[in-house]
Amino acid sequence: MVTAQTDTHDLVAGLEAGADDYVTKPVVAKELAARIRAALRRTTLLSSSSATIDRFTVRDVEMRSDQGIVLKGGVELPLTKTEYRLLHIFMENANKVLSRDQLLELVWGYEYLGDSRLVDAHIRRLRLKIEDIPDDPKIIVTVRGMGYRLLTA
Repeated sequence: MVTAQTDTHDLVAGLEAGADDYVTKPVVAKELAARIRAALRRTTLLSSSSATIDRFTVRDVEMRSDQGIVLKGGVELPLTKTEYRLLHIFMENANKVLSRDQLLELVWGYEYLGDSRLVDAHIRRLRLKIEDIPDDPKIIVTVRGMGYRLLTA
């Protein structure tokens, strides 16, 4: 998403609406080019990593990487590309604490110089889709002062 809106609320709203990234005007050509390269790297990373393990299951959430879908209780979830990548990284690193910086690098492919609320906003949206009670998460939990962890049990 490229916009002139610079307020944090607009950034969060844009990401929650499904944007994979948020760039404000005026756009710096080098930064935009770096973000595009990062998006291409993520696509390549996701393609190569999904070839090794085709399916992950945590509780009633199943990721079928070979089909590019996520099911909860047998029902397909409408995940954005970013939510899918985020969940994929968590499932590959189940039970490990991942910091916001690590998630930024692994999911977005670059060191984001702005607010780490980008990660928080996407995790919130993902929790709304995969958790039974999003305000009391049992799958993706917050580890205070460290980051987030996907629990398998």
